[in-house]
This record gives sequence, C-alpha cells and structure tokens, in this order.
Amino acid sequence: MTVGKTVLDGGVTILSEQVPYLRSATVGIWLCVGSRAESPPDNGIAHFIEHLLFKGTARRKAIDISREIESVGGAMNAYTEREYTFFFAKALEKDFPLVSDLLSDIFLNSRFDGEEIEREKGVVLQEILMVEDSPEEFLHDFFHESYWGGHPLGFPIQGTAGSVSAFDREHLLGYFGDRFRRRGTIVSVVGNLPHDRIVEAFSETLGALDLGQRLVPDAPPPPRPGVFLKKRPLEQLHLVLGAPAVSRVSEFKHAALVLNIILGGSMSSRLFQEIREKRGLAYSIYSSLSAYADSGILKICAGTSKDKAREVLSVASDVVGEIREGRFGDEEVSLAKELIKGSMHLNLESPEYRMSRLAMNEMFLGRLVPPEDSLRRVDEVTPEQVRILAASMLRKGLFSLAAVGDLPAGDGLRF
Repeated sequence: MTVGKTVLDGGVTILSEQVPYLRSATVGIWLCVGSRAESPPDNGIAHFIEHLLFKGTARRKAIDISREIESVGGAMNAYTEREYTFFFAKALEKDFPLVSDLLSDIFLNSRFDGEEIEREKGVVLQEILMVEDSPEEFLHDFFHESYWGGHPLGFPIQGTAGSVSAFDREHLLGYFGDRFRRRGTIVSVVGNLPHDRIVEAFSETLGALDLGQRLVPDAPPPPRPGVFLKKRPLEQLHLVLGAPAVSRVSEFKHAALVLNIILGGSMSSRLFQEIREKRGLAYSIYSSLSAYADSGILKICAGTSKDKAREVLSVASDVVGEIREGRFGDEEVSLAKELIKGSMHLNLESPEYRMSRLAMNEMFLGRLVPPEDSLRRVDEVTPEQVRILAASMLRKGLFSLAAVGDLPAGDGLRF
C-alpha cells in the first residue's frame, strides 16, 4: 500500500492510499465543521447544508446527481457528526474522473435553491420526528444535552424543529461560505490510483480555493453529574450511564479501548455476561466510547422493563466497582486486545474504512498513522495500564444517569 499527502496552495489537503487489488475508487471530502461549531439558533445547520449539497448545482439538477453516479453503478452519501461533516462517492476505478468532478461540483457550485430549501426543511423535520419516536436515539440526544449543560457538544446533530424551520437562504449561504471554507478541508481517496493523478484532478477543481483559518471550538465545560429523567409511555425503560473518558489524542486511548471491551464492548464482557446472560435482565446492554478532539465519554447503555431497572443499575454498579478495583484477569486483557486487532484487520478490508481512517488521522492527529502502528500500540497495552485507567475513569462520583420511559415509582433511579 502506498500513502500520499499533498497540501494545495489554497489549503486543501489531499490524502490517498493506493491499494493495488482494488477495482473501485472511494473518494470523500471532509470538513472540520459539525454541530459542535453551532450556536442555538444555528443548531442543525451543518446537517442541513449536508442535505442541500445533493439538491442541485449550476450544471446539475438533483436528479442528475443521482443518475450520474448510479449510471456507473456507484453510490453517494454524506454524514454530519459533532466535529466534522463529510460527503463521499464510490465507483469503479475507471470512473474516478466522474466521481472527482461530481464531488467537486456539489462542494463548489451547489445552488441552495429557495424551493429546495423549503422542501428539505420538511425532510429534516421528519428526520427529527423519527429520532423523537426512537427511544434509544432520543435518549442519546437527551443524555448529551443534559450531560454537557448547554455546550454545543450536547446539541442534537439534526437540530431542533424551531432552529431548522427558521433557516433562510441568505443565512445558509453565509454560513456555508464561512464555516465550510476553512483549513482542515481534506480530500481522502482510496483505490488503485497513483497519488499524482488524484492531485492533478482535484488541483483543477479545488486548487483555486483560498481557505480561511481553521475554526477552533470552545473547550467544553466540566460535565454535569446528576440524574436526568424523561417520562414517556414506553414498554421499556432506556438507560444511559456516562462518565468522562479519553480524547482522540490521548496517550491512553488504546488502553481505554481495551477497558471498554472488558466492561461492555463485547459479548464476553462483564456487563453482557452478568446482566443479559446470567440474569436475563436486558436484551440490549453494552458500553461504548465517544471520543472528541479534547474530551470523551464512556457510556453504558441498557434497555429493560421498569421493574428490572433498579436491579440492572445495581448489577452494573457492582461490575463497574469490580473493574475499578482491578478485579479482572490478565487473560481478559489479552482477549480484548485480540478482539480489537482482529476487528481492525477486518475493517481494513473496507475501502470506506480506509478512506475515513486517512481523513480522521489527518484531522485529529495531523499525520497519517500506518495501521501497523495502531496494531502495535494495542499490543503494547499492559494489564497494569488498564487497571490504572479503570481506577481513574470508573470512579463512581463521575457517572451521570439519564433515563427515558415509564419511570418506576418510589425514590427514583440511582447508580
């Protein structure tokens, strides 16, 4: 595999990985703007703009964009997250010229047509309603909003009905021209394509851009510990426990991955075995890590009936306590490391994963990290490092609890 990096004069960074056995080209344009960069009136604007990029340019109508990529058997999509937005396309290697032209066109020449804006408001408002109708998705938005106490890291990525309804063309164009035209813009390409050919293609389309300085978001405040409850007439009670965790750049991030696998990130994890397999208290029980540029969250998530909720929290507390005290074997650390490395090897078979990995390494670390380096760092994690991290990260007073559903009567829920 050959990896290349070029920074155009205007500030666009072009990354590529040439993979000889691939017959496809996967191309993404990544931007350092997401919901974290928004204010309350702007909440959801990055996600809304992401939608509008597929709604027509000076040269192509919306249907033309879809037809052109599908006419060669390709596909396009886009995502908005808290710290970035990206849109990408995948097609056969021979169709790379079409893909590069299409992505450049929607990035540079989207029309932001007034009728399309009003029509897309209806689409996004339906998306917001869909999230509100999904207890698990709603719970995560509710948890983040409560946990971050009004900081943009807690804003819902899709925005609110009020903020989205108020967007107008002038404001959308102004925001797009400012926030989507800054340094940190990345073109990431994976396929059997020489780096020089990729640079030549995007120099012709994006070379004239003169990007502004990269936006540095406000640091998040200390999270709000507490219990946050939302009563809803549901069959299950959905729970999230959250505590501060490592950032994307932390030297302890590989140890945190191992700790998460032991806690609840696998079917052999302590939480899954104790709560689901041994006691049958929940179908869904897991832990996960959400990492940001300067912060992170460890989350424990479960769905259970309201009469089992206190027992689920009690067992989860016992499991967290045991791991916090270092009561897990070296063999659990070894198993977790092998799971992480195996998953990475399998993910590397996906061009989309490789394309994303290139972009995110550059975006958050400022360098390209070979997969071998990441695998080596996982291998170097020791049981003692995991125990030290567990003692620090799993302290009981750090956890916040959010719950949505038919809340149990009595003295409430606690962890």
